[in-house]
Amino acid sequence: MELKNFFKNSSNDTYNQNMDLLEDYDLITPLGSPNKLFLKFLKSKKLEIKNDEITPEIIEEFEDSIDSINLKQAKIHKEKESIFKQEKVWINILQGDEWVGSDMLLEHDGVTIEKSNEKLLYSEMVEINISQGGWSKNKITIDTYDDEFVFEINEAKAIPLKEILEDNIDNQNRDEFDDLLDLYNLFERGLISEEELELRKALIYSDDRYCTNCGEKLDGDSQFCSNCGHEVED
Repeated sequence: MELKNFFKNSSNDTYNQNMDLLEDYDLITPLGSPNKLFLKFLKSKKLEIKNDEITPEIIEEFEDSIDSINLKQAKIHKEKESIFKQEKVWINILQGDEWVGSDMLLEHDGVTIEKSNEKLLYSEMVEINISQGGWSKNKITIDTYDDEFVFEINEAKAIPLKEILEDNIDNQNRDEFDDLLDLYNLFERGLISEEELELRKALIYSDDRYCTNCGEKLDGDSQFCSNCGHEVED
């Protein structure tokens, strides 16, 4: 059903205003037609619309409806499926004073930025935030334990990618994650240097164990630290 056919008495100005409002709320299909679920909602509700004019209040009522919620979930699911199928997503990264394009490769343990060959591990990601970026882009900031990584991505892919990254963070091996927290705790308490921090970060996925009290490397299956006597935590 076309919008013109639904509002048979609409003037061109009112029709154009309606279309502009629907576009603002992302209720226009790629072919330029009004979303069919929204038209179905208007028909089923038999809303009284003065002078055939759609209002933000009417759209907000639709956005609270089950149809709208299902529509949003379907869009997000489709975007997530697309990203997983490709195993990469196109982003813009800042090099010097210039934004340049690059593929971000999604891997089992982290993401690799193809342009700079930089690897970010899920286990080192602390928080992910989305803010307004450039034209038709969102800016995503990934905070790690000792730095942050900022890039821009198409608006439609921003939220799905954020959800994928957060899912991968949550599904990381908890032992490795806890070891990393212990390691940063040692650094913050001044028990290991920055150089030692970086070295042990590289070894975090090995079988080596370290005392959570003093940072001493533990021998085999020792139950107590040979340096400070602290009981080894399982």
